[in-house]
Order: sequence, then C-alpha cells, then structure tokens
Amino acid sequence: MLYFSKRRFLFSFFVFLSLISFSFAQTNLNSDEIKQQAIALYTTKNFNEAFELLDNLPTDKKNDEVFLLLSNIAQENNDDNLAIKYLNKALDKNYTFYKAYYNLGCIFASKKSYLLASNNFELAIKYNKDFSAAYYNLACCQMKLKNYEAAKKNLIKAIELESNNKDYYYNLAYCYKELNKEKQAKKILEVYNKLS
Repeated sequence: MLYFSKRRFLFSFFVFLSLISFSFAQTNLNSDEIKQQAIALYTTKNFNEAFELLDNLPTDKKNDEVFLLLSNIAQENNDDNLAIKYLNKALDKNYTFYKAYYNLGCIFASKKSYLLASNNFELAIKYNKDFSAAYYNLACCQMKLKNYEAAKKNLIKAIELESNNKDYYYNLAYCYKELNKEKQAKKILEVYNKLS
C-alpha cells in the first residue's frame, strides 16, 4: 500500500501566533494585522471567518501566501476547484512558489490524476531542490503509474533529505520488490522496521 504525504503547506507565520492579541472590534486594521488574525482564526479552525478576512483584502495586498491560505481554507471546506483557483492565483503572483505546486500535486494525486500530480511535484522540486515530501509524493505517483525505476530514484533522494521518515523506506522496499530486487527490498525493510 502506498502512503502519500497529506501534509499541505500552511501559512508560514505560525511562530507569530503567540504574539497576536485579538481585537476584532477594531475597524482600521492594516493588511498585515488582518493576515495575522486570519492565520490565528485558521489555526483555531474558524475557517469561514479567516476566509472572509482574507477575501476582503484589497487585491494588491493579496500575495502568494494569502492565496495559499485561501486555498487551504477551500480544501478544508471540501472545495478542491476553488482551492485550485487560489493556488493558480498564488502562482500568478509568484511562478516559483513551490508550495503552490506541491499543494496542486496533492490535490491531483487525491483525484488519481497522477500525471498532473507528477508535473506539479516536479515543479515544486524545480523551485526547491531540498523538498523531501515533493520527491516522496512524486515517487508515489510514479509507483501508481508503474514507473518503479524513477520512483526508486526519487525515494532515495527523499531519504537523503529526510532519513528518519519510515514511509520513505517502506515505499522504497516496495519499489525494489517490484523491480525484482528482493535482496535490496529486504535490507530496506530492515531499516523500516528499526524506525517503526
């Protein structure tokens, strides 16, 4: 069984949450304060309120990270089409925004559109060569497409970047098994078992 990484990229300001004090009665908040409040609302699962705050920002204040968060909220509300729309808007703002490509890949993988997912994971890797989860999910797509040799290479790269993730080893062992390399599969399963 393949295990895709379901981790999505979230807004990168979580470290500031402890510094935020809410005053929703204020009406003259600047766009950074609105973004921070939306992040706090998102992390406390107040998705609709977070969405409204961000959606009402002026267009010129919506950057790639804002569209990423809007996309995550759309996904929380089971609206993948809207999520895709916002991820594309994030890419319109910044075509090298690897997080958007990664999240697009996750959406397409969940819909079993493995070629589309692969293309997006490859773009995520192009713009962030140290992104282990993108290599891993690309390998999972390649395994679904029965391209085990390519999957093996991407899993090895994922392990080089993040050696303590047991799912990487499990799927690498599966690749070796499918490539009729039982000895290598057994060795990798031993590492997997040590990590479990």
